[in-house]
Amino acid sequence: MYRIALSILTVAVSLALTPATASAAVFGSLGNFDTVNDTGKPAYGFEIDIEDPLFDHTKITSVFGYDRVFSFISPDPGAVVRFGKPTITDVPGYGVKIIYGGTIGGSIFTPANSLAAPFATTGESCWPGANAGWKSNPCDHFGVSTYGNPAAIKYSWITDTGNQAVSVPSVSFVPINQQPGLPPPAVQAVIQAPVVQLPAPEANAFWVKLTLTTLPENVNLGDLLIGNHQGAHQQIADLNNKPESETEWYQLQIGRVNELSKEIKPNGDPSVVIDMKFYKYQGQFDGEGLVDPVANEFPHVDLKNIAYVILADGRHDLVYVGQQVGGFNANELAAPIPEPETYAMMLAGLGLVITIARRRNNPRLL
Repeated sequence: MYRIALSILTVAVSLALTPATASAAVFGSLGNFDTVNDTGKPAYGFEIDIEDPLFDHTKITSVFGYDRVFSFISPDPGAVVRFGKPTITDVPGYGVKIIYGGTIGGSIFTPANSLAAPFATTGESCWPGANAGWKSNPCDHFGVSTYGNPAAIKYSWITDTGNQAVSVPSVSFVPINQQPGLPPPAVQAVIQAPVVQLPAPEANAFWVKLTLTTLPENVNLGDLLIGNHQGAHQQIADLNNKPESETEWYQLQIGRVNELSKEIKPNGDPSVVIDMKFYKYQGQFDGEGLVDPVANEFPHVDLKNIAYVILADGRHDLVYVGQQVGGFNANELAAPIPEPETYAMMLAGLGLVITIARRRNNPRLL
């Protein structure tokens, strides 16, 4: 059992909400992700659990489908998610639950992925900015950004037999050697191996494709939609077309590689975007059922953006299970969380209208 430590590119994590009077730094993280419904049954909703008793809704700065309007789609922020606008609920002693949909047996659901013809995507097929028929795809797009770093974030589909974990893990960010009032000189990004099946030989094994870019400006949650939709950030959209020389592949599997840990250093640009695509592992296993690929079994991507491996019996296309996109801003610092009224006005003034900042003693957002 071991972990892989990767030293690639470091950036301080912060959120681009900085009043001129800021006197201390509060760092945050942003993440957008696609996930395929591999539960084998319709999913009637989706749940994001922020498992940290020190967290409540005042530390959430944006939620996909809740506060950001994509005007070329609809004035309703909930129109970008098939389940509509989510609820955000404080759970004392636990953290926060963000729930999309959840009406079991209802007419709105994410169809199950086909085992015979698994779904494949080039990075943007799971929301209405992708194509008119996106609701027929067995996947959805979600996202959340926070002040600070929660202890744990878990994702799950809501089905008629209860919640089921997804194959796309969250990413946590830990500032390293941070000095008061200054960006940390480094941040450690940690990706935990997901557990979607009971531990068994050859179970919970994934390939992870990683690409990244640096940007001359800060990013927000809406920028982290990989693809060529209207209003897309072109440099981020181009992550889908990075050459193999700028692509890295890693394995994740409980018992073999429990986590990927990245220490990322700045190179002069204020922000970095990291794109991680997750695929079911295909390749060699050892005698205990743990991933053990040989050098020539590492994946490649063809001209149609399909990932594949060449094994002894020929080419095998990898089965896509989801994508996580993380954004990190280095130059601008976020102020300590202000009082609710000030917070709401600040967000509105920046075009990030969010209604979560009502009163600190309001445990539920509707």
